[in-house]
Amino acid sequence: MLADRWQADELPHINMTPMVDVVLCLLVFFMVATRLYDWDDTQFEVKIPQVGSAAPLTTAPDDLELTIEGAGKVSALGKTYDLPGLTSLLKRARAGYSDQAVQVRGDGNLSYQALADVLSCCDEAGISNIRLRVRPRDDGPSRR
Repeated sequence: MLADRWQADELPHINMTPMVDVVLCLLVFFMVATRLYDWDDTQFEVKIPQVGSAAPLTTAPDDLELTIEGAGKVSALGKTYDLPGLTSLLKRARAGYSDQAVQVRGDGNLSYQALADVLSCCDEAGISNIRLRVRPRDDGPSRR
């Protein structure tokens, strides 16, 4: 009998009083602290900058479409250019807009050298936003 009573007195229990005290102190602290940062916008005098005339932002120009017609011949904007002429056209386009985009297209039977020449002209003009126009094959299943 005595042993049963001794074990019952020693059962662990959690004292909730200190935890409730800490939570209430934190609650009061955060209530007071948030009240300190409750400022109105009108309490601070701020001079907003003014402009005389604001022009609307311009949009980026359309991509410059280059069509490779043959070795050393490229058409753009309705004209045919040789490689030095193409380089000067691309430099002028990049001077107008620094992130000018170029789309290159051509016949599927062209030599790789013709494409490499056009890409070299783009690189010389400082144009790095280049897209190659392609379309999916119509014959058979796609290869992966």
